[in-house]
Amino acid sequence: MAGSSASTFNAIVDSVITALSTATTIGSPAAVKEKDEHPAIASDNGTLPMVYVVPLIEGKDIINMTMGDKVNHAYHTFPISIVGYYDMPDIDVSLRIVRTYGLNALDIFMDKQSLPVGQIVGASLEGGYWVGGGKVIHYWILGLSIKALF
Repeated sequence: MAGSSASTFNAIVDSVITALSTATTIGSPAAVKEKDEHPAIASDNGTLPMVYVVPLIEGKDIINMTMGDKVNHAYHTFPISIVGYYDMPDIDVSLRIVRTYGLNALDIFMDKQSLPVGQIVGASLEGGYWVGGGKVIHYWILGLSIKALF
């Protein structure tokens, strides 16, 4: 085990944030943050495009203990949701553009499947848009399933 459960978990989340922060294929977000908020907030603050990394929001950390070890180890399986928001008024063109950003984010993790501890063992992707306050906010949500021993 690299450290406490919390420090190991947080290192995995930080590696996801770093991978997205250095990406050039996901629409040049203003920032990549571990945060969850309604897209209207980021839009009103003028901080779109924005990418949020949200661990455990769509599931829980399932922990399976190992047997026979003198050292306490456990397999953790948990989700990390990644949400990209973009202010784009043209629905017809923007759907494809934003879907491409989401698929590019998936490709980042397909190429870099290993994390500091553990591995990505599954993923899901969805896209869509939200209309409010006279704006059209497009989004993609990439769900990563992580399995790690710590």
